[in-house]
Amino acid sequence: MKPDSRGAAQSTLVVGISVVTLLVLAVFIIVFITRKIDQRELDKGQSQLIAEAGLTQALEKINANPSWIDGFLNVKYREGVYSVAIEKVSDSVFKAISTGINNGAKTVIVCTYKLEKTDNTIKPRQLSMELQ
Repeated sequence: MKPDSRGAAQSTLVVGISVVTLLVLAVFIIVFITRKIDQRELDKGQSQLIAEAGLTQALEKINANPSWIDGFLNVKYREGVYSVAIEKVSDSVFKAISTGINNGAKTVIVCTYKLEKTDNTIKPRQLSMELQ
């Protein structure tokens, strides 16, 4: 073998190893990012379920006692927490705002309801539900 061809073979080998290394590294990065995205989507879905659970609890309290406005603060549910706040919009219109948090993912659901008097009892009537 000539000295020039040995140097060319070494250069080709170094370039080949570098290319393979970069390809392997790219695959690892893609897998890592994909797993992060998948986990974030799962956490977001769980945070919505948690917010829905908080809103369900609040609406049950409101149905039992329409004047209930205490809300909930950092109630553990599954692997996350929910908080519910009640805001007065007008004399008879209120908003129940439920926030679910799971591994940093957060979902807010707002339920607007109106208190109406029927048959000498005050009952809530849902006006709208909004996922924020």
